[in-house]
Amino acid sequence: MHNHEGDDTLFEIFKQLGIDFSKPREVNFYLVFPTQSDAQAAIEDLSKIEFECELFRYDPPWWKRLFVKPSWSVSTTREMPLDESEIKRLTTAFSSIAMRHQGQYDGWEASVADDNIDASRLED
Repeated sequence: MHNHEGDDTLFEIFKQLGIDFSKPREVNFYLVFPTQSDAQAAIEDLSKIEFECELFRYDPPWWKRLFVKPSWSVSTTREMPLDESEIKRLTTAFSSIAMRHQGQYDGWEASVADDNIDASRLED
């Protein structure tokens, strides 16, 4: 099962900022894989649960290229409210898909640019 510590941290920050969780917004999810074929296999699994994906290749810096291979990132976006139980359900599913294909789930982010954010509400 996926550890939801990162999810909990993000939700706590959003709560402190007064983000409206009921408002639909773009939520981006990320998975990382060591090979393109692993990433493609994960994309096939994600398409079965009706997620459209984008695939990106990340090359290491030029001075590491003799020793480090590129990695492959899969991103998927869904327009949805920030429902904590649904986000956690999805992160668990994405983590399982990533592990099945030798990858790792790399987290999520949500656009809150249109919200009236009061950063003074953040606790230390």
